[in-house]
Amino acid sequence: MPRTILSILAVLAAALCLRAAEAPKIAVVDMEKVFNNYYKTKIVQGFLEEQQNVYRTHLATLNREHEKMQEDYKVLLDAAQNLTLKESERQEKAKLAAAKLVEVKQSEADIQQYFTEKARQFQQLEDTKRKEVTGDIIAEVQRRAVIENADIVFDLSGKTTSNLGSVIYFKPNLDLTDKVLDELNRGNREVQKTPPQPQQGEENK
Repeated sequence: MPRTILSILAVLAAALCLRAAEAPKIAVVDMEKVFNNYYKTKIVQGFLEEQQNVYRTHLATLNREHEKMQEDYKVLLDAAQNLTLKESERQEKAKLAAAKLVEVKQSEADIQQYFTEKARQFQQLEDTKRKEVTGDIIAEVQRRAVIENADIVFDLSGKTTSNLGSVIYFKPNLDLTDKVLDELNRGNREVQKTPPQPQQGEENK
């Protein structure tokens, strides 16, 4: 009986050792820190801000032109209703006021269309540029995971529904964040950091 028990214990111990040996190796990365400190992120953010400023500048120009049209319309309308003027003059002012009102309404439509179109284009541009950056980051995390022989990589910046960190505890040697950042930012001084020029053709519309 004792031999049987010892044999069973030996088998169980061997099984536990084998299971422990097959346990997946886990690593962690602070993806938010990597994203914010990746040099390409700053380039993209600068480009997006400049592109947004181009749109805002043109929109401000359209709004100023619209306000001028509204002022002109009010002047013409007042003149059309001014009884000190001759009937023929008032009729002429009324025609001009009606034509100016058409311009005002068209201007309103143009501004709304421009705003809607550029907001959509900017969102698409932002999504595209963000995917380019996150694509680089994910590729490097995967490459680093292979080097470190990690089977699973958790994101440290993730939050639970209670707004707590998704990873409560980990050993520092499991953190690949700095290694990923070092590789992503390697040689960035040699990379051309001047972002592509924003679209300037909008001013001619």
